[in-house]
Formats: sequence, structure tokens, C-alpha cells
Amino acid sequence: MTGSSKDKIKTEVTGRLDAALNKLYHIWNEIGICESQMQERAGTVSHHLCNLLEEMVEEESILRSQIQQNIGTYSDEIKKLSGELVVTPFVPKESLTMLQKEKELRAKLDGLQQEKSSRMKSLKTLRDQDQDLCEVLCATPYYVASGTVPTKDQLKDLEKHIATLSAEKETRHTEFVQTKKLIIDLFNEMDRSPDTSFERDIMCEDDDAFQLSTQNMRTLKSLHEELEQKKDDMKQTTMNLWLQIHALWDRLEMEESEREIFKKDKDSFKPHVINGLKEEVARCEKLKFQNVQRFVEGIRRELLHWWEKCFYSRKQMDEFEPLTDEHYTEELLEVHERELAKVKGFYEKYHCLLDQIARREELFSKMIEFERKANDPNRYKNRRHNCLLQEEKERKKLMKELPKVEDDVRDAVRSWEKENNRPFLVEGVKYDMYIIRQREAYNEQKIREKEQRQKAKAKQIQEEMIFGSKPATPSKRAFGGTTPQKTPNKVRKTDSQISIHVNVRCKTPNNRSQKRRSLRLARKVLSERNTGPADSDSMFSQTTVSSKDGGCGSSNASLASTGSYQDFAVGLNPTSRPYCRSSSIFPPPPRSPAKLH
Repeated sequence: MTGSSKDKIKTEVTGRLDAALNKLYHIWNEIGICESQMQERAGTVSHHLCNLLEEMVEEESILRSQIQQNIGTYSDEIKKLSGELVVTPFVPKESLTMLQKEKELRAKLDGLQQEKSSRMKSLKTLRDQDQDLCEVLCATPYYVASGTVPTKDQLKDLEKHIATLSAEKETRHTEFVQTKKLIIDLFNEMDRSPDTSFERDIMCEDDDAFQLSTQNMRTLKSLHEELEQKKDDMKQTTMNLWLQIHALWDRLEMEESEREIFKKDKDSFKPHVINGLKEEVARCEKLKFQNVQRFVEGIRRELLHWWEKCFYSRKQMDEFEPLTDEHYTEELLEVHERELAKVKGFYEKYHCLLDQIARREELFSKMIEFERKANDPNRYKNRRHNCLLQEEKERKKLMKELPKVEDDVRDAVRSWEKENNRPFLVEGVKYDMYIIRQREAYNEQKIREKEQRQKAKAKQIQEEMIFGSKPATPSKRAFGGTTPQKTPNKVRKTDSQISIHVNVRCKTPNNRSQKRRSLRLARKVLSERNTGPADSDSMFSQTTVSSKDGGCGSSNASLASTGSYQDFAVGLNPTSRPYCRSSSIFPPPPRSPAKLH
């Protein structure tokens, strides 16, 4: 408070006090109060005024003290809350008055208290959620020290922890529902009932009642895997039993009707089906020992099949001496069964490699077939262009695929040999040698076939030179069955020369090229015969080429080759024929009444 304000109040109070005293004294005078009583009463007024002032001073002093106390209290509480909330304590400015300090401290204290209350409320809510999730998942709750105010970082970590648990709960619940469905299906497929309390909980309880703990989920997964394994085992057992039964049926030559009757209602792998299959195996096994010879022969046929699939050589097959044993006993049957199981086991163990080799053999056979078709002289007859084009595409595809497959097989064989530390044999030899021998054998076979075709062609040409060639197509009458107007020229004989003139009807330019090829081949054969050790007196051959205008206006050529000159001369027949053949002569008439075909 400033001095002028204080003086003003003092002047005002003094003026009012004088006015009040004047009025009191005037009243007292009017009343007639004596001087002593006036003094007494004036003292009372003074006493009241002093007491009032003292009371006012005292009250203000108390107020001051209270404000000071509040400032201290607020400061202490702010310091404490700041420590709990992990914030910087608030310090008011020194220039502020007591009331301003108290006001600011009280406002800051209220804010800190609200912050604490909010955090504690959030902590309680989050703790409740965390506790529920932890009970379901059997997890450890997030730790926050009791009686402390969580920091903002702790609350954020707790929220993340709850979010993680919630996601894990959803994942586990989804996994549980799916696995439970699979387990129920497996129980139904295997015709099985729950045995343990855990299995009953899964089958009978509600989904939300299941505790999604790590241990329970692990046990659930183990149960599912165990049931899947049992299902696979039952399937495998059923399949093996069916294989045994079919093998036994085939060896026993059981009627198809009996088989169908037994197969009825046995398309599952449930325990009662397996028991029925085992009973059928036992029954057939009993019949098997009553038909040992038939079974041994059946196993021998199977052995040949599996030996072929495993690319056994003849030597490897012959090493199994019981194959030719004719003394049929149960011991012989068991030996054959062991050998069959051994071969099947070998195939099952290395079926990938053996299937690759079989694939290569299939492609090699297709290549041979394509080459055979390519060398077939009749491949263009009655074949459409699209078929030939498709065949060529397939051949090119095969020629690209075959080397790749062979390389893959070689790599697989090398891996097998490295793993087993011994050579892999195909038909008794190493795979590379087997390929070399196979190709050499194929090339030799092609050479033999080529030589056979050449010999057959030379023989055909020689026969055509002697007896005449056959028409490529049956001759057709020109005008509805009427005979041709022209007849072949008659053959004239002289002592010095034999000339044969044949009027040949030309149809297409290809006939001329075929004649030229036949002529060249005939000359080659004749030259080979003439250079050989033949008797010149007993063997005579003559070639005459005669040209004459025919119906088509082109040159006609004929080639004749006979044994001796006498035979050839006697065999000539000048009689005209109603038709003529291209590149042929008339066959000589027989010497005897028998016909010459």
C-alpha cells in the first residue's frame, strides 16, 4: 500500500472519529451525563476501537500466516507429485506476492492432482484388461509397482502389452477353432471317441471357455499332429492291406464278383474296416499255402515286372537261383516273397532316379519311332499336311527334351554314386556305358535295316527286269469298259538282235523319275553281276532301250534282263496284249502247260 493511500485513510478515520466523538459528547450533554461518566464512556469507546483494530490486525495476521502456510504446503505437494509423475517441479517467481504465489501454486497443484488421478484411472482400466488377457493366455501381467503413479512411458508400454496380448489371443483363438474342427473331423474319420480330459474339453466345452495358454496350445497342436499321424498310419495300413489282398486275389484268381462283394462298404480306413481287411488277408494267406505253386508262379511274374522297372540285367536275374526251382514249398514261397519285397523296397527308395531313367527310355523309344516314320516311304500317302506338321513339331520338341533329360539323369546318377560310394548299374553296366551300348546297338540295327532294304530293292529290281514290274495302281478302262484303241507293238526277233518295243501310257512326270531311278539301280546290279565270277557262256544279259511315240507323246523306256540268251529268246511272245505296264516287258510263255505266275 502506498503512503498517500495510508494517509488518506488515516485522515478519513481521524475525521470520522472526531465527528463521532463530537456527536457522542453532544448527546451526553443533552442527556445530562456528568463529566466522570462521560470520561468513562469515552474510555469505553476508545477501548472498543482499539479492540476492533487489534482484532482486525490479528485476523489479517492470521490470513497472512495461512497464505504462507498454503504456499509451503502447495510447494511440498507439488514437489511430491512432480516426483511421482516424473515431471519438473514448479517454482513460482520471486517477484510475485504471496497471494499470486498461492494462486499459481494452487492451480499447478490442481493440474498435477488431475494428472495423477487420470493416470491412476487409466492404470486401473489397463490393469483390468491385462489381467483378463493374462488369465486367458496364462501370461504374466505387466508389472507396475503398487502404490506408485505410472509414468506416461509405463502406460504406453502397458497399452502395447495389452495390444500384443489381444492380437495373440485372436490368433490363438482362431488357431484353436480351426484345430478343434480338424480334430473333430479326425475323430469322426477314425471313428474314435475322446479318451483324456483334455480331449473331452476340446470336444465338449464352449470355444470361449478354453484356456488359450501356451501349454494348452502346444498340447492341442501335439494332439492334432498325433491324430494326423494315426490317420496316416491307418491309411497306410489300409492301403498295405488292400495291396496284399489284391495280390492274394490275383494269385488265387478270385472271381471279380467275389471281389466286388467284399469291397462293398470298405472304402474308408476306420478300425472295423481294417479288422475286416486283416481277416481277409488271414483267409487268403491260408488259401495261399494251399496253392503254393500258383503263388510262386505269380510272384515270379511280379519279379520280372519289378526287375524290369529296376533295370536289372540278365546276370542279376540269374543270380536269383530259386527262380527256376520246380520244387514248390512254403520255404520257396517265402524266398520269393523276400526277393519281391527287396526289389520293391529298392524301387521305392530310389524311385525318383529310376523314374527319370524310365522317362529317358520312353523319349529314346519315341525318337526311334519318329525316325522309323521318317524313313517310311509311304509316310506321305493318305496323310494330311497338318498331321505331318504336328509330327514334326513333336519330333523337334523331343530332340530338345531328350538331351536335357539325359543330362539330368547323369547328374542324378553321379549324386547317387557319390552318396552310396558305389556305381549305379543299369542292366548290369554303368549308366554312361549303357547309353553308349544302346546307341551303338541302335546304329548297328539301322545299318542292318538299310542293308536289308537295299538287298530287297535290288532283288525287286532284278525280278522286275526278268518278269516285269507290277503297276503302281490297277489299270482303269478308258471309256466305261471299252478296250483301248492302241495295242502294244509286236516283238520282232532277229538272229543278231532282239528288240522289244513297248508302247507305254504315261500318266505323271513322277513315272519318268521312277523309271530313271529303276534304270540306275538296274545298271548297278548288272554291273555287280558282270564283275562277279559268272560263266560267260551260260549267262547272257542284254539291255535294250527303245523309244517310240506313245499316247502321251513322251519317251518310253524298258529294261530287260534275262538269264541265258536261249531262255530269253524262247520266252519272247510277240502276241499283243490289251494293256501295257510301265517299265516292264511281257513275261515269257511257259515251256510247260503249267501257268507262270
